[in-house]
Amino acid sequence: MPHLLLNCEIAERQSPGLHQGQVAFQMESPSISTRELIALSVRAHLALQRIARASAASQAQAAPPAPTLTQALIDEGLAQGRVALPRPPEPASAPELAVVEHAEIQRALAAFEAGEFQMVVDGTLYRSHAELQLTDGSHAVFLRLRPLVGG
Repeated sequence: MPHLLLNCEIAERQSPGLHQGQVAFQMESPSISTRELIALSVRAHLALQRIARASAASQAQAAPPAPTLTQALIDEGLAQGRVALPRPPEPASAPELAVVEHAEIQRALAAFEAGEFQMVVDGTLYRSHAELQLTDGSHAVFLRLRPLVGG
């Protein structure tokens, strides 16, 4: 059974820098469609983004500010008959992972079909959907096409 190793590089707008990671998949069959390969790549990139965001969030929450009771809070609490620290805001609920994954996969498939990117697998350029035969030494590259400035 061939193994597929994806190298992922994610440039985050929120936290400058490049986050890198590798995801290995053990393929049940040496045959995979370009659609399946795009979906695997999108899932790997989304997983790396979640890891990068979780890492950034844990660093930001490493030293939360200690809640303090100010004179204004005490006065307001006395007027209401109860003095207490303010509650922290509830975290925003994240959309379901499956919904986000499905939407991103559909967006990537549409971009491939529109010619916004192409892929090279084992030296062969693919511009449309096809069935691929992978080996343990297979190498896939996604090429994002951008118009040149000035023409």
